[in-house]
Amino acid sequence: MFFSLFGRKKTESKNKAPVARQPVKPSPATPVASPQAGEDSLDFSAYVPPPPSEPPQVSPAPAPAPQSAPQDAEAAPAAPPLDASALASSLAGEPGPAPSIEASTVADDVAAVIEETATLFASGQAEQALARLSNAVREGGLGNSALQAWLMLFDLYQHLGMRVEFEALALEFVVKFERSAPAWIESDERHDPALATGGIGYFALSGMLTGASAPELEKLRNTPGQTVRIECGRLLGLDGPGCRLLREALLSVHDAGKEVMLSGESRLLAFLERFCQAGKIETDAAAWALLFDVYRTLDLKDKFEEAAVNYAVTFEVSPPSWESQPGAQAKGSAVLRQVEATDQDQALILSGELSGAGDTLARQLQDWAVANKMLIIDMSRATRVDLATAGVMLKVLSALQESGVTIQVRGANELIRALFGVTGLSKVARVIPRK
Repeated sequence: MFFSLFGRKKTESKNKAPVARQPVKPSPATPVASPQAGEDSLDFSAYVPPPPSEPPQVSPAPAPAPQSAPQDAEAAPAAPPLDASALASSLAGEPGPAPSIEASTVADDVAAVIEETATLFASGQAEQALARLSNAVREGGLGNSALQAWLMLFDLYQHLGMRVEFEALALEFVVKFERSAPAWIESDERHDPALATGGIGYFALSGMLTGASAPELEKLRNTPGQTVRIECGRLLGLDGPGCRLLREALLSVHDAGKEVMLSGESRLLAFLERFCQAGKIETDAAAWALLFDVYRTLDLKDKFEEAAVNYAVTFEVSPPSWESQPGAQAKGSAVLRQVEATDQDQALILSGELSGAGDTLARQLQDWAVANKMLIIDMSRATRVDLATAGVMLKVLSALQESGVTIQVRGANELIRALFGVTGLSKVARVIPRK
């Protein structure tokens, strides 16, 4: 028995040596000797643990993947900047270039807030434009655009009637830029600026002209100045009695030895020409008489003669004769330049808020360019231009420039100037800032 135990130990030592080399073998052969395997199963000294689970084989890609996603999210801009030039072209009915980030990148070292503010204001979002621009001005860092941004802020305060903020900004402006600040424009001055321009009076036709408009038209008779400019752009319509009252007021102004100038007359003509068509015997004779007077004032002889034939055919009478009015203006919505131009220069005056413009404005620009060697557009009384109107102007003025017409835009406020820069209109016309 003692011998057998010894022999048993000897057997164990023989078995242990190969077991120690088993990890080198491709596949372990521990259970080869069946009778001893059961007895050896309690000897853990020969136990070789299985290969560790293979976490390294699990792809490490998931670890960087969560990191790359936020980086992409941070790198991607929230939204590309608005390409106002392409938008204005599309609103004007022109194909134009597709909006792109490159096209909307602000050129010539102009701060992005200038483009954004001009676009917001043109879209009718004056309060949002003010919030964006005022924050940018307070924060600084506008570089070469600082002066333009401050001047645009003055215009926004003026537009929104914020006089206290305007005057506070003026004090800061003088210190920062060492130059005089813009002056606040009183509402009366804004709506009737021509009274201080060398004896030219101003009267605006607005709303519906009817028989009840006599008190309003009485003011036209009493308008001061040797020349009276009548703005027709805000006229909403007129009837027979309204035509009679307006014609009598115009004759009264002529009889007083005053010269009459019409601006925005295409709107008045559109109403009258709609009434005064061949065969419409129900049209009040006062409308025909007013139409003939307007044609004479604008020196539109060809249109006068055409309307005279239609009148004669409709009422079976002799056509009225052409009588040229003294001092009649060349055709187009225009008055003489009073400040920035020489005596020979004439300008097309655009005033108020210019929105939703279409064929009427396009025709005015084209007609005035035909009647003058150089197209001068006076925007000193314009307060806002929307994107659709800017698109119409860009389309028409681009064509005129290609045909050789020299174009100047004078007196536009900083908000309008910025919009013209955004849409590209400043590339086809020389835009002279307001003094």
